[in-house]
Amino acid sequence: MNKQTNKTNILMAFVVTTIVSQQAFAMAKRPVQETQPKPPTTTPTNPTTPPPAREPAAVTDSITPEGFDVFNEVAYPVGGIVDNTFKSYRELLPVRNAQESHRTDSCDVNTEGKDRFADRIAYAVELKMQPSKAQLGYVSSYFNLNKDANTYLPNSLISHPMCNVTSSTLNTTLAGKNVPSAATIKKANQFVDKMNEYRREALAGNREGYVKASKLWSKFMMCLSYQESLTTADTAAAQRAAAKYAPSGYRRPAGVNFYEDPYQDAASRLNIGLFQFTPNSGGNIQSCIREWNVLYPKCTIATNASQAEMIRVVGSSLQTFNAFCAAAKVTGMFAVQVNTSKSVNTHPANVTSNGLKLPTERCVTPFFGSKSYNHFGPFQNSMGDTMGNILSCTLNGEH
Repeated sequence: MNKQTNKTNILMAFVVTTIVSQQAFAMAKRPVQETQPKPPTTTPTNPTTPPPAREPAAVTDSITPEGFDVFNEVAYPVGGIVDNTFKSYRELLPVRNAQESHRTDSCDVNTEGKDRFADRIAYAVELKMQPSKAQLGYVSSYFNLNKDANTYLPNSLISHPMCNVTSSTLNTTLAGKNVPSAATIKKANQFVDKMNEYRREALAGNREGYVKASKLWSKFMMCLSYQESLTTADTAAAQRAAAKYAPSGYRRPAGVNFYEDPYQDAASRLNIGLFQFTPNSGGNIQSCIREWNVLYPKCTIATNASQAEMIRVVGSSLQTFNAFCAAAKVTGMFAVQVNTSKSVNTHPANVTSNGLKLPTERCVTPFFGSKSYNHFGPFQNSMGDTMGNILSCTLNGEH
């Protein structure tokens, strides 16, 4: 009996010793915590809701589909939609007088016979759907860019995804001025989401995705042309301003607005055409002239052209350079955001705890102040409702 009891006691002691040893070994492998943390509470993912799509990185090659006809597939239908939004004016689809054109209206054989404002705007958008290097080296110090434009990552209207916006990001990019309402921010993100969706489709080889992206950008720019000039293009005030500044042999063509801004200095007071550019070759259209000359080396514009010559260029009847410069201003903004070395010149989404994202991984936005080379007041919501007006027009009707 005693032997059996002793055996049992020895066995129990061995088991207890083994358990204690195992616990001690396990505890020695991790820090002792007085209070064990509770496992994190997770919300089950709805299997019917896919996770947000990761936007494809930058593309620096052309993705225009074979056989794409920007005039028939984009210019005419989109011009009709925007003209219908502005029923009292309908300025985009009327055929303009080629007899009053400037030589810059005929630099590109693809535009021959395409003499509507809608044609020239949509074609300018198509040119800027092709990646190129913004010619901003001469103003690089203002935007924290490399002085050598050859070092820039090529960009286009579709090369990079667009950044979503919030009141916080807009407060940053607009430097605390004219931050739009929640309703306008919602419209901005609708525009962004549509553009990113079409971009993803286009990059996946979907022809319709590219066409839709071209339509949406063209619509955005056509709506901007109304905001900038087309509702007041043929007023008595426009005619008076044109008569005051017109060079010898020049007469203001129909639909080409001349506006004298009393709040600007003499060098910037006169604004002309679809997108209201000042006829000063040394001013803010210098980058457009440089990009034009790269694209059309046999049909150049002098970088020191006189005011008289620049009035003829930006005030031509077909508005080719004017439309080109507008699209170039948008891609120029994006080029700053993509290539800058400082966070102040790009969207907050491009800033990480380790610095800026790589140029190929950044997103872009048109809703930015002067720190991103922005020419257009409506993109900055300069009048308090202009951003909302542009977006309402862009989102109206077929996309």
